[in-house]
Amino acid sequence: MDITEVKQQIKNNVKWDSERPKVTGGQSCGMPLYPVVLISEELDIKITIGYHRSQFKNKELAFTLFELALDELVQ
Repeated sequence: MDITEVKQQIKNNVKWDSERPKVTGGQSCGMPLYPVVLISEELDIKITIGYHRSQFKNKELAFTLFELALDELVQ
C-alpha cells in the first residue's frame, strides 16, 4: 500500500460525535456553542473543538487539525 492510500484509509475511518451545547449565562445567554469530537481509534487521537457557534465550522476545523497531525505522524 502507498502512503497516500494509508492516509486516505485512516481519514475514512474517523468517527464523529457531538457534545451537549454549552450555554453560558450573562450577556451571552442565548448563544450556545456546539462542540464536535473527532475520534480516530487507529491513531488513538481525540480532538474536541467548540470554538465556533457553527457545528459545520467546528467540524471543518477539527478535520483540518487532524490532517495536520496525520501529516506530522506519517513523516
